[in-house]
Amino acid sequence: MDSFLEKLNPQQKAAVNLPAESALILAGAGSGKTRVLTTRIAWLMQQEHVSPLEILAVTFTNKAAKEMLTRITASIPVNTRGMWIGTFHGLCNRLLRRHYREAGLPQTFQILDQSDQLSAIKRLMKAHGIKEENYPPREVQHYIGAAKEEGLRAKDMVAESSNKAAFARIYSLYEEQCNREGVADFGELLLRSYELLARNELICRHYQERFRFILVDEFQDMSARQYAIAQILSAKHNNLFIVGDPDQTIYTWRNAHVKLFLDFDKKYPDAQTIVLSINYRSTPEILKAASTLIEKNKLRYPKRLSPTKSHGPLPLFFHAQSEKEEAE
Repeated sequence: MDSFLEKLNPQQKAAVNLPAESALILAGAGSGKTRVLTTRIAWLMQQEHVSPLEILAVTFTNKAAKEMLTRITASIPVNTRGMWIGTFHGLCNRLLRRHYREAGLPQTFQILDQSDQLSAIKRLMKAHGIKEENYPPREVQHYIGAAKEEGLRAKDMVAESSNKAAFARIYSLYEEQCNREGVADFGELLLRSYELLARNELICRHYQERFRFILVDEFQDMSARQYAIAQILSAKHNNLFIVGDPDQTIYTWRNAHVKLFLDFDKKYPDAQTIVLSINYRSTPEILKAASTLIEKNKLRYPKRLSPTKSHGPLPLFFHAQSEKEEAE
């Protein structure tokens, strides 16, 4: 493990060696955040003698989760089969499969992806004579997803207008249909997992005690419901280790809230903050152009990335006149 740590720069090493408490790792683009996360996990297991079963690591994609597992096994001989490493949706699915009765789901419940959910909404509206031209299915889908993200069921929706009342009714019919057919969409996985942990003290306490260390990758892309789940699970040990960069937020259209990142130190005032500012990916010219633009953003942590690569050509400015031209 010592030889593995030698590959880290001082900032990365400081993040890996942090004590068992909440921390914010501000990882600029190309600064080696994945290496920090995987080395942190390996360090906890080897140096701190933490069981792999006591670690929960959340990534944003299945590909990133597989890469994390590969890097961990390459650095330390450990059986990762029982580890909880994956996306929020994948881990929530795992939780609900284990506790389907308490969550009010059938054992063999099916998952609706975005396309399946849209088809289900269209089928529902047709069955109840609701015209799509009046209530576009995609708008209904967005309405339901936003409600679940806020932790609201159909019965909780406030009908501020006749239009909102109609959307709330469709949401209610949709809930009934999903329960009847034993299916759950992506938003349901998160909401039902949150409800399970919030309402079932025994199950909640079990996972709070089990996961002594919780690590979250790409925190800037986390939604409020995902954050709420992470907060519940980390409440006992105060052990939320987050890695990300507000400058790289791109998933606001999927309910990501960069303000969650910026307000992290308010929720966890004792959390240590470490900035990874050495960039291993880009030339100085690219970093300068990117920094000049992003510095105008008011919702960010100020930082300056230092390149390790030598000079390269200047970036070119291209203004496409159309989407087709941009794609080409």
